[in-house]
Amino acid sequence: MGGSSYDRNVGTASRGKTYSRKAEEEYDKNTYADSAVLVSGDRRISTEVRHPIVIALDVTGSMGENTKIMFDKIPMFWGQIEQKEFLSDPAISFAAIGDVYCDEAPTQITPFEKGIKIDDWLKKIWLEGGGGGQAMESYDLIALFYTTRCSMPNAEHGFFFFIGDEGYYPKLDNQPTEPIFKALTEKFDTFFIHWPYQQDIIADRRIVSDWKKILGERLIILKEPKAIVDVMLGLIAMRTGSMGLDHYARDMKKRGQSDSRIETVIGAIEVVETEAIEIYQSKSPAKTISGLLPNRDPFRQRKSW
Repeated sequence: MGGSSYDRNVGTASRGKTYSRKAEEEYDKNTYADSAVLVSGDRRISTEVRHPIVIALDVTGSMGENTKIMFDKIPMFWGQIEQKEFLSDPAISFAAIGDVYCDEAPTQITPFEKGIKIDDWLKKIWLEGGGGGQAMESYDLIALFYTTRCSMPNAEHGFFFFIGDEGYYPKLDNQPTEPIFKALTEKFDTFFIHWPYQQDIIADRRIVSDWKKILGERLIILKEPKAIVDVMLGLIAMRTGSMGLDHYARDMKKRGQSDSRIETVIGAIEVVETEAIEIYQSKSPAKTISGLLPNRDPFRQRKSW
């Protein structure tokens, strides 16, 4: 890691798997989410850093194992941010996304942490592997939490990465959810990194169309899970003006990435504008979003479909 504050021996991949034995051992022993990461009651988080990063992963049946890949690769992600000085004062919060209509732990969120301390929180996440089978998960609730219950008083430029293969619920208690996502994009530089929804090609087209309505070019299509960290690093480098596409491609080559990986990553992110943008119209949590759910707990579990 070349002196990174996040050194960890990952180990070898399990037989026939894309993640290590260590990741498999850490997550397979969890049978329920730790109460410290569950969203309940009036839980809130805050950070004093200038560059907050949120990585929100869909952990339902078709996507859950990608958290194990992230466990293996997050030290490299953090190390590159430090070594290349992409961000001067970062911290990372993880979110695990399920389905509030049927899962036991549909919203799991860690505090913002730095370096090796991130591991302590990653290990608390439960890969429930649920989901309702209707090609939608509770991305809206995760967006709602970080919009209304996350304080970042010193933030200058933060990043929010959704990673998933499904769509969002268009309504929450009969109120549209699009205003929630709009508010999130005003607070974070927000991206959705999408794996094709394998169960239904027609549904996948609808999923892509819906996310494009909200995020436009910040919807990133990616078919290779192991490239996720390279994609996130590339987006951070480009949006902060640290590196352009050609420079980042050369940097990946120096890190030993294959030509095919470089082609995959550059192809995924080249549509994104390279110049830095001004965000954080409000650094404080939003009190309301178009009057959404003023008197009800939005994170309560709903009845099953």
